[in-house]
Amino acid sequence: MIGNIQNGGLVLKTGEGLLLSDIKNYTGSYLLRADESDVTVRRTTGILWFMNHVDEYVYYSDQKRGHAIFRVQSDFRSEELLIDKPCYKLLINEDWMYYIHENDHKLYRSTTIKGNHETRLIDEHVDSFLMQDGLMIYATPQGIKTCKEDGTSREVIHNAVSSTLIRVGDKLAFADRRNNGAVSILDLKDGAVEVLDNMEASSMNTDGTYLYCANKCHASTIYRIDPQSGRSIRICGESADYVHVIEDQIYYCNNREWYKLALTGGETMRIDL
Repeated sequence: MIGNIQNGGLVLKTGEGLLLSDIKNYTGSYLLRADESDVTVRRTTGILWFMNHVDEYVYYSDQKRGHAIFRVQSDFRSEELLIDKPCYKLLINEDWMYYIHENDHKLYRSTTIKGNHETRLIDEHVDSFLMQDGLMIYATPQGIKTCKEDGTSREVIHNAVSSTLIRVGDKLAFADRRNNGAVSILDLKDGAVEVLDNMEASSMNTDGTYLYCANKCHASTIYRIDPQSGRSIRICGESADYVHVIEDQIYYCNNREWYKLALTGGETMRIDL
C-alpha cells in the first residue's frame, strides 16, 4: 500500500471491491464491485486521494474540499472531518496519521481519532516519505534522510533529491531529480547506489519483489525491474502514470483513464467509470 500512496493513493481495495477516483472528469470516486468486475457505482462526489483502509474505515484527502483529511466507514456512511487543512501523502501507521501540510511542506502526525495531538515531526521541507519496520525514510531538498517514527534520530543517507521513494526489502528505489529522474537503487545496508541505464521514472511502484516503472526514456511505458540485479523487461507498451499495485494487478492511468494489467504483463483492460 505504501507504494500506492507514493502514486496518489487513487486506487484502494476494500471488502466491497475496489475504489477508484475519477481524475479525468472529476465526477467522483467509484466502487468497482468484487463480484461484478465490469460494473462501477459512484460512492461519493469527492475526489479521494491518498486513500488508506484501516479496520472499517477509509481515510483520505478530498480534492474537492481543499485537500482536507476525512475518514468514512467502508459503506460511505458517517463521514468525519479529521484535519481541516490541505494535506497530502497521508499514511496511516498504527494509531497515527502521517501527512505533509501543503502550506508549509512540513511533515506532521496526529491520532486517527479526530485528528488529535497534532505534532510537527520534521521541521524542514519534505517532498515524500515512507515508513516500514519502525523506520521513516523521507526526501528533502537537502537529500534523503531517515528517522524514527516519532521524528527522532535523524540521519542523512544520500544527497539525492527525489519525490518518489519505493522500498523493496533492504533496497530503496528513487527517481533522482538531479539526473532527469533516473531510477537509482540504494542499498540500505551498505549505502551503495546503482543507477539504472535508460530508466527514468515518471511513476514507480512495487509488489514487494519487483519494481514497476513508467519509463520516460520509452514513452512512459511500464517496465518490471528486479532491484537485486537491476535487470528490466517491458511488460506494457502503453504510456502510463499513477501506477498502483493491488494484489496481482497493476492499475494505471493513460490520458487520465483507468486501465488494469496483470503483473506479468499481457492484455490491458480499460475500466469505465
